[in-house]
Amino acid sequence: MSHLIRKIILFTLLLALPLAGCERAASTPTTGCAPGTTDEQLFSGGELRDFRLHVPRSYREGVPAPLVFGFHGAGSTGAEFESYSGFSALADQAGFIAVYPQGLGELSNWDSMPNSRDVAFVRDLLDSLETRCSIDPARVYATGHSRGGGMANRLGCELSDRIAAIGPVSGDYEFGEDCTPARAVAVVAFHGTLDPVIPYNGFGLPGEIHESYNRINTPIPSWAAGWAERDGCSAQSAQVYQQEPVTGQAWTGCQAGAEVLLYTVSGGTHDWPGVVDAARMIWDFFAAHPMAR
Repeated sequence: MSHLIRKIILFTLLLALPLAGCERAASTPTTGCAPGTTDEQLFSGGELRDFRLHVPRSYREGVPAPLVFGFHGAGSTGAEFESYSGFSALADQAGFIAVYPQGLGELSNWDSMPNSRDVAFVRDLLDSLETRCSIDPARVYATGHSRGGGMANRLGCELSDRIAAIGPVSGDYEFGEDCTPARAVAVVAFHGTLDPVIPYNGFGLPGEIHESYNRINTPIPSWAAGWAERDGCSAQSAQVYQQEPVTGQAWTGCQAGAEVLLYTVSGGTHDWPGVVDAARMIWDFFAAHPMAR
C-alpha cells in the first residue's frame, strides 16, 4: 500500500469519527438517575422525542422506586402539566419518580389510536429509564389531562403488562372502546359534569351536541363501567366518596386486586380539578394498586 493511499484512508477515518461520535451522543440518553429535574431527549421510532424527568430528593440507587408518567393535554407541554398538576412536588413527598413525555406536532398532541407511535415511545422511554434508575416494575403508573388522559387510557389498553394503574383527568377517550388489556388494570378518573370539551353525558351540554360526540360517543359513566367489565369487577358500582361537589363511585371485586373508581365533579369543567387535591387522590389510588405478580 502506497504512502498516498494510507494518507487518504487515514483522512477518511478521521472525518468519519466525529460524525459517529455525534450520532452516539444524540441517541444516548443522560446516564444515571440523580435527584432533580432535567429536560432530556430519546430516539424512538426514528424520531428525537423530548421528556422531562423529576427524581425525588429521597431517591437512592438500588432501592426500587415507583414511576408515574404524566401526559399533558393537546397544545400544552410536559412542563406545564408538571406545574399545574403538582405531581413533582408530590413526588418529593411520596418518593416516586415522575416523567413528563412531550407530544408531537404543532399542537403537541398525542396519538391515542391503537398501536400508535406514541405507545411505542412510552415503551422505549420506560425501557430506557429502567436501565438508568432503580424502578419497581410492579409500580409503574400513568396519568394525564384531556388528550393526555386519553393517552393514559391507551397505555392501560396496550401496555397493561408494564402499567399497573391509570389515572386520567377529563380524558379524551377516542377509540376508548377499542381496548383489550392483557390483565386487569386499576383505573381512577376525574370528570366534570359541565365539561364543554369532553361531555360527561356523551352528547354535550343541554341543547347542544359537541363535536367530540362524533369521536367518542360514550358517556363517562359508561366508559368507567366498560373498564369494570374488562377487569372482571362487580356489575354494580357503589358510592365510596362524597365531599361536595365531588362524589366517587367504585366498581370492586375485580380480578387481580384491581378497582375502577370514578370521581364526578358536579359543575366541573375541563380544567384540572381545584376543589380537591386530585394529584394526591390519584397517587393514593396508585399506591394502593401495585401490579399483581
